[in-house]
Amino acid sequence: MTAVLEKSSDARPTPISLRDVADHLDVPPGFRVEVLEGAIVMSPTPSKKHGAVLRRLSVQLFDRLPDDRTAEQMYSVEAPEGDDYATPDLMIVPVAVEEEDDGWLVSPDDVDCVVEVVSPGNAANDTKIKPTLYARWRIPVYLVIDPRAGTTRLYWDPKNGEYQARHDVEFGTDVVLPEPLKDVRIDTSVFPRYGG
Repeated sequence: MTAVLEKSSDARPTPISLRDVADHLDVPPGFRVEVLEGAIVMSPTPSKKHGAVLRRLSVQLFDRLPDDRTAEQMYSVEAPEGDDYATPDLMIVPVAVEEEDDGWLVSPDDVDCVVEVVSPGNAANDTKIKPTLYARWRIPVYLVIDPRAGTTRLYWDPKNGEYQARHDVEFGTDVVLPEPLKDVRIDTSVFPRYGG
């Protein structure tokens, strides 16, 4: 989708991308911006328990990922086409990505897994929009951690814009990531739940 920036009345409008618009927004402190399905989406700063889930997951992944893979929280995934980009809470990528230019966008071809921790205020982004988005981008694995219900949902095997496989477990049951991260086991019993 393309936005139009008006110049003077005697000049033709100059088309600009939604990504350019998002880059130049006056974003309130503590918010982050994504472009999802052709719309600019702002999300508030996550809660402390949201951060605790990510920290506890990161600690586990540090010891369990293959040597040529790393877990990152500061990158965004760029759509293969168009202006969309998503900023997952965490993504697993090759270590070589850290050596690329100073940009902040990663090709979905370089992403093994994306992780989202569901926030109460924008749960639909993580549970409805992003499973379809990430499957269309052919990201091999999508892990959704939901502290509202104390559950995880693991998606994998993207084909024709949908994940072909899904597995749900409650906190307390280990999650084993599939290919390309075979045998990476995550202990969900350490994840806190919201409200308790």
